[in-house]
Amino acid sequence: MLLYESLLKWDKDFHFFFICLHPEVEELYKKMDLNKATIIPLSAIEEQDPELLTVKDSRNEKEYAWTVKASVMLHLFRNYPETDHIVWLDGDTCFYSDPQPIFDEWGHQSIVLTEEKWSEANKKRRHTRGIFNTGFMGFKRDSHALNCLKWFRRKLIQWCYDRLEDGLWSDQLYVNDWPTRFGAGIIRNIGVNVGPCIIRDCTVTRQDGEIYVNGEKLIFYHSYGFRYYDGNEFDLCSYIINLEDKVIKWIYLPYIEACRQMVARIRRIDKDFYPETRPRRQFIRNYYNLEANAGGLGSGPHICTLFTKDYLIQGLALYNSLKETTSQFHLWILCVDDEAYDLLAKMNLPRVTLISLDNVKNERLAVLEKERQANEFCWTLKASFITFLLKNNLNLGSMLYVDADLYFFRDVQYIYREWGQQSLFLTKLWLGPNWARKVGAFSAGLIGFKRDLAGRRSLGFWRRNCLKWCSERPDRGRWGDQKYLDHFPDITNRITISANKGINTGPWNIRKGTVVQGKDRMLFFENFPLVCYHFSGFELLSDTEVELCNRKTLPAHAEAIYTAYLRAIGKVIAQIKAVDADFLPKVFRDKDPLQLRNYRRLQV
Repeated sequence: MLLYESLLKWDKDFHFFFICLHPEVEELYKKMDLNKATIIPLSAIEEQDPELLTVKDSRNEKEYAWTVKASVMLHLFRNYPETDHIVWLDGDTCFYSDPQPIFDEWGHQSIVLTEEKWSEANKKRRHTRGIFNTGFMGFKRDSHALNCLKWFRRKLIQWCYDRLEDGLWSDQLYVNDWPTRFGAGIIRNIGVNVGPCIIRDCTVTRQDGEIYVNGEKLIFYHSYGFRYYDGNEFDLCSYIINLEDKVIKWIYLPYIEACRQMVARIRRIDKDFYPETRPRRQFIRNYYNLEANAGGLGSGPHICTLFTKDYLIQGLALYNSLKETTSQFHLWILCVDDEAYDLLAKMNLPRVTLISLDNVKNERLAVLEKERQANEFCWTLKASFITFLLKNNLNLGSMLYVDADLYFFRDVQYIYREWGQQSLFLTKLWLGPNWARKVGAFSAGLIGFKRDLAGRRSLGFWRRNCLKWCSERPDRGRWGDQKYLDHFPDITNRITISANKGINTGPWNIRKGTVVQGKDRMLFFENFPLVCYHFSGFELLSDTEVELCNRKTLPAHAEAIYTAYLRAIGKVIAQIKAVDADFLPKVFRDKDPLQLRNYRRLQV
């Protein structure tokens, strides 16, 4: 429908054939009063081409849609004698200017194609994905084109699958030799059938509202891999693509808005045609959140974290601490398991966006999930999750990652004021030289990235290395996800290294200073305002028993910090009981209190 509407805008002299793979689509289109269109059910083509129908059950829906292309065009030439030419267009194309240059260049040739224009680095894909993109093909009503379509139909019925096999893939590799086999011409205008793989290697500009690609006016764009979910969350491209911000602004955002308007129009005809569901079970390679980019999530800082069921109680304490100390914020939570997602979805927390692991888990992470321990996999996820959020969301200017077992005693703006205009924010561990050599100088439990060149380069370095290796066993100067941070000063000098010992302090250095309570009952560590504390090693034994830290015996002066946290944990336990009392036993750890260093009882 967006393709049809774009043609209405730019070309008044055309006729469009909708080939409907589903009866409900045919029914919908017939209600939409499309006066420049003919609606054709696929069943009508299958009736005239029974051989096509014999392979239907052997192919998935996408493969069958590729298989029918030649049969569709032969059907149109056969049944619509006034048609002297046909342009095949995939449904995910959209026109941005007048298509007349296509026909000017087509001229007298029987068949025309457009090249994929693979970059030098990807030129081998000419042999695995094709030289030409079959989302656009032009055929004249003459013997050359008809012979080509008959040959193409026969080949597609013989084999057309979404896999590499014997030098074939989908319908595209059949087309590689058409310039010599059938004398096909090639459209040289780069503005025709531009797609994500092409545009990433081009210079894109805009003048007087028109978009230009390497100086040529953009005629139509092929947004293959684009996924519409609930009208707020989108996958800009399901392939491994890096899109420039201006491409997102000038091409994808207008397309998203057109999608939303079209879905609203469809729902006025059939309110149930597109049910709105969040994409929980879907992998989203190039995530875009419309509300976040339109300012709908508030003006405050954006913070992200990971929740597992085992850290969910601590994570909710983190969330509550932000609510109590910070007037504006938005928390992005990656739910690493279904139990965490299900409970949080029931709670419907304001100022929170839930992301499921399925949304983030690409092919590489799926492998690593099986190979690594749970804690190592969570460390691995951090940089990938931050990248997932920042990559395409233009208005997320920064992202502060915090571990779920942090707790804020003061406004998170303390961090942002110190961070300032720098690209990275790091906190020291304040360890001795031996420990620093082992686990690193900086903490990966609280780290911030700006969405600028230095921030993204540093984040990319961290992500790539965590994917290669992320273990709790020290190895060749590496430890977990954390030791990599020591290399950030070699990447950029745009780093704020916090001098505030009250930001992200924890059990590892609480013995090296003192905690005091001010007149306003606010806490200070080493004379610094205690902004947030990392409750590393905290364990829940039951709904009334905890181990404050399973790693070190805590000093007496830390009592004020942990007393406040115990109150917060008790509040969370009460919240969870009100929502799903069956959840709590899943996170308790059965341990003998006599064997624990810092055993406490909770007052709930």
